[in-house]
Amino acid sequence: MNEIMAKYGTFIMIAVWIAIIYFFMILPNKKKQKKQKEMMDSLKEGNEIVTIGGIKGTVSSVEDDYLQIRVDKGVNLTIRKSAVAVVLK
Repeated sequence: MNEIMAKYGTFIMIAVWIAIIYFFMILPNKKKQKKQKEMMDSLKEGNEIVTIGGIKGTVSSVEDDYLQIRVDKGVNLTIRKSAVAVVLK
């Protein structure tokens, strides 16, 4: 029994650490990326958003990877969809 643990103990510990890293780091990150992609795909005209830079605006048009947002009367900005941090409405 001691010989088996001596032979495979290191291998088992490495496998346990890989599993821990996967379940506590990689898996939650994949879920977060999926949620972010769903949010970007659901953007439409009229949504109020906040960008990663803190700019608040209303989506006025949606293109492939870009949005045009109205931040004030007569002031429009073109931003990438990936720059959206939060959809308010």
